Amino acid sequence: MKLYNNLYPELINVNCTESSTEELLSGLVRGLKSKNRISDEKFVYNKLIEREKLGSTSIGNHSAVPHTKLKEIKKPVIAIGVSKKGLIYHETDDQLVHLIILILSPNNSPVIHLQILAAAASLIKKSKDLIPEILTVETATDLMDIINKYENLDD
Repeated sequence: MKLYNNLYPELINVNCTESSTEELLSGLVRGLKSKNRISDEKFVYNKLIEREKLGSTSIGNHSAVPHTKLKEIKKPVIAIGVSKKGLIYHETDDQLVHLIILILSPNNSPVIHLQILAAAASLIKKSKDLIPEILTVETATDLMDIINKYENLDD
């Protein structure tokens, strides 16, 4: 599974300015609501925060992959945020997080949820050049092109 095939430019924010995890997640969820990808913004936000309380979803290489499963959606939804200045995503992080890949999956699709998580982790771990390159993007399409390039490095 490739992330690129599940991305939509309108769900990508390459200029996140929020200074905390909570603000950033709230902003991404608000974007999903404004694009009619979810119906209950507060519920989705609370589910993501509950998941973070179980353990941080920051995974190194200046990246985090917040995720949860929802009954209300029929297919996976992926939103991406890029914080050029970076933020401390979790109190135990020793580096700023710049790339946030938010994943929402249907409750009844655990395999697809794991495949998307694996695709995100694989992308993030692939190259030390990924984040510096992402920090130069100006548009959502630019970001999608970079993701496509890195996902296809091994093909």
